Amino acid sequence: MRLLLIAGGYGTVARQYIDSITEVINDTELTLDEVVRYAADTAPEPDGILITDEALSMQNEKDRRDLEALMSTLAALRPTPVPVILITLDSWKVQGWENLQVKYPHIGIIVSVYIRVTPELFLEALHRIRAAPGRKSQVHKCAAEGGLLTGRETGSSREGEPARKSFLDRFRPKPKERSVPEPTDALTRELDRISRGISRVVAVTGHRGSGVTSTAVNLASEAGRRGLSALIVDLDIDYRSTNMYFGGFHERTKRDEDINASLIRTLARPQDYAATAFPIRETVWLTGLGYEFDDPRLISQFVTEARLIGLLSLLRNRFNLIVLDLPLDLLRQYQEIMIHIDSFGLCVPNDLYSVLSTLRNVENSLPKEQAVYLNAKSKLVVTKYNDRSRFQGESFTPEAVSRVLTSGLMEDFTYEMKVAGYVPYSNDFDMQIESDVPLVHSSSNFERAYGNILLRLLEGTG
Repeated sequence: MRLLLIAGGYGTVARQYIDSITEVINDTELTLDEVVRYAADTAPEPDGILITDEALSMQNEKDRRDLEALMSTLAALRPTPVPVILITLDSWKVQGWENLQVKYPHIGIIVSVYIRVTPELFLEALHRIRAAPGRKSQVHKCAAEGGLLTGRETGSSREGEPARKSFLDRFRPKPKERSVPEPTDALTRELDRISRGISRVVAVTGHRGSGVTSTAVNLASEAGRRGLSALIVDLDIDYRSTNMYFGGFHERTKRDEDINASLIRTLARPQDYAATAFPIRETVWLTGLGYEFDDPRLISQFVTEARLIGLLSLLRNRFNLIVLDLPLDLLRQYQEIMIHIDSFGLCVPNDLYSVLSTLRNVENSLPKEQAVYLNAKSKLVVTKYNDRSRFQGESFTPEAVSRVLTSGLMEDFTYEMKVAGYVPYSNDFDMQIESDVPLVHSSSNFERAYGNILLRLLEGTG
């Protein structure tokens, strides 16, 4: 089967999921607004078309017009309708594109109910394309992943009867059984309980030197270790500290201009994150700037609240966890995005200087309403916890840090703040930079510490 793949920058990944009896006829990665010109220039003769969200503009009316233009162009090139399948995470498309499907009944939509599109969904889409001619339009439950397909029926059976299997079914690989590890401790059971299908945006913040980047890196790493997909967004343009924690990313930025400008490119086209962000591990990605990137014009043009809101709106449906590295002094630049953040992990070491520095940063960075909002949406992360630290003669525990922080030292910061957890102080704290191994992978103590913090932040606030 000859397939026209319209997947934007995700095409490189999508091609890995296409089975061996399917030929992708386009060498270039196409978006929906580019494909009409491509079709007019090359006169392709596909047997089917597969589209993913990454090819869309996120403007529903524009995407409808672009798809209709593609249908009209193909109809002028060949008399036989070409089956089209869209794989999407947006269930609205089923109703929003209903009129388009009436006009072009060979268009089908698969809606994935999972955070990320799986290889099984691609195989299901290819099977539907092959089985499309002469089938009746209706809505199906996707066998592979529980998604919805609207379009043409896959079998020739009457309503109420099971559809007959296609001859091609025997060539399709059987889905592998998923091995689900048994929870071995209370933390694992709790994370398993809340993590299925979860999607959270967590901003890690605090005064500079409080361990913001280390906390962001280790939370994302722990999420990945637990089988969750995570994206780190380094918004600290001045220091770009994630370069120190991930040597592979730093080395890549020195020889790859696209990765050197990863944050700019991801904010410009968040749907193409598979091509613009850097894969740290299979399920953990990073987008930031390399140390050598120096273009103030592009930074001011793309690192904006509006662009960041667009990124969060789209990618929160692609990842279980988006972690923002966002020190307190930068919050004044991003006040509008605060309502798009599910929870804040407020990093404060357990000493009075850090408590006062935190409050001074909040006071200097935010007006009253935003300061109150930050207080209400935050959970305390006590970093570099020193069990010998004392305040007014008593042990300065995480709970005591929370009480002092919200005791009225700052008028607009008085809501009780729950403790997400603490990170034990260790001489190895800075070794994670030299070894390129996050603390969470270095010992069971740090694994439990960051696992508990991750759990509390995924639970949200309140």
